Amino acid sequence: MLAFVLPILSAVNTPQTGRSTVQAADHGKTTRVYVTNSKGDDVTIIDATALKVIGSIKIGDNPHGLITSPDRRTLYVSVEGADELAAVDIATSSVMARVKVGRAPNEVSITRDGRFVFVPARNDATVDVVDTAAMKVVERLKTPAMPHNTYVSANGSHLYVGSMAGSRMTIFDTATRKQLAEIAPGDWVRPIALRQDETLAYVALSKLHGFAVVDLKQEKVIRRVELPTLAPGTEIPPYDTLTHGLALTPDERELYVTSMAGKAIYAFSVPELKQLQKIDVGRFPNWISINPDGRLVWVSNQLDDTVSAIDTRTKKVVATIPVGHEPKRLLVVDIPEAEHKHSN
Repeated sequence: MLAFVLPILSAVNTPQTGRSTVQAADHGKTTRVYVTNSKGDDVTIIDATALKVIGSIKIGDNPHGLITSPDRRTLYVSVEGADELAAVDIATSSVMARVKVGRAPNEVSITRDGRFVFVPARNDATVDVVDTAAMKVVERLKTPAMPHNTYVSANGSHLYVGSMAGSRMTIFDTATRKQLAEIAPGDWVRPIALRQDETLAYVALSKLHGFAVVDLKQEKVIRRVELPTLAPGTEIPPYDTLTHGLALTPDERELYVTSMAGKAIYAFSVPELKQLQKIDVGRFPNWISINPDGRLVWVSNQLDDTVSAIDTRTKKVVATIPVGHEPKRLLVVDIPEAEHKHSN
C-alpha cells in the first residue's frame, strides 16, 4: 500500500485538476485562458475578465496538453503532430525552445520548483522527464499502454499517470522517479481530479457516463457515480468517452464533470457528491479548468470550436467564445502584472 505523508496546502500548483499555477502573491494580475486547438496549429488566448479572445500562439500541428511554470512566466505545450514539447514566453507569446519527446505527447505536468515537465507519450507507453533549463529529455519512465494524462500532487511529491489501454493509474515519486503504486479503477483511465490531501481521486473511465471515486490510501474504487441516462441514438465519442474533463473548485466544495456525449456539464457537491445542476454547453465538452478565485468554470466544446464560461454561483453559461479548430485542453492562469504589461 502507498503511504502518504501529506500536509494540506492552499493555492498550490494543481492546474491538472482545473486550477491554475499559483504560488506567488497575486497583487496586480490578469487572468487568462489558454486553449489548445487540437486539429489546428495554435493556442488561443482568452482574457478571462473581458471574456474575449486577445491573441493566439502558433505552436505546431495538433497541440495537446499545457501547463505553466510556477512563476507563470513560461507556458509548456505538448505538440502531438511534431512529437515535441514547446516552451512559450508568456510575456511575448513567442516560442523560446522546443525539444523532441516520445510519440503522441498528451497532457503534461510540472514539478513545484519548475525544474521538470512530465510528458506522457501515448504511443510509446512512457513518460518523458524534460529538464526545463536545458530543454532536454533526461529520463524516460515506463508506464502501462497509452499514458494519456499526468498530474503532480498539490505538495509536489507524487506524479499520477492515467493510462488508457493500460487501464491503470500509476503513481511515481517525483524526486526519485520510482514507481510507488498502481491502481486499476476498472476501465481505460481518462482525466483525473485529485484532492489536495491525496485521500481521493475522481476518475473518468471509458464506457462510464460519470466517474469513479478512488480511495488512494486503500488503492481501490469505493464508489461509482453515474450521470443521467443518455437518450437513444446519442452520438458516442471515440474510445467510448462518455465523460472526459472533470475538475474540483479551488475550495474543493464542488466538482464539475463533463457529459461529453450529452453536451452538458454537471455540478456536484463535495464530499456528498449530490448533483446540483446540469448546465447545457456545446458538442463534445472535452476539458474543464476553473478560475483561481473559483468564480468561472471554463469548458472546451470540441466539435463547436468554442469555449463556454460558466458562473459557479448561478450555474449558468455567461459567455460562449469562438476559438480554433477542435479545442481540447484549456488552462486558466493568473498572470503577474509585469508579464501582462510586456505582452500587450
